[in-house]
Amino acid sequence: MGQQSTSRQIASQSSMKLVLDWSNSCGKCITLKELVAVTNVIVDYVEFGYSKELGDRLDKIDEFMADK
Repeated sequence: MGQQSTSRQIASQSSMKLVLDWSNSCGKCITLKELVAVTNVIVDYVEFGYSKELGDRLDKIDEFMADK
């Protein structure tokens, strides 16, 4: 298993809190696996900025959450 950089660890911790707060505010209970998956998308945004690929990933998350 690979090591995360310290900056990615910090981004992951704060993003995980953001994702959890976001899911609670939507009234959606997400699984731990979903929490980690969405957090990874947010951390990618923090590290690399917005891109079309990231927008597509966010669209998939929105669709998934709408169906949840």
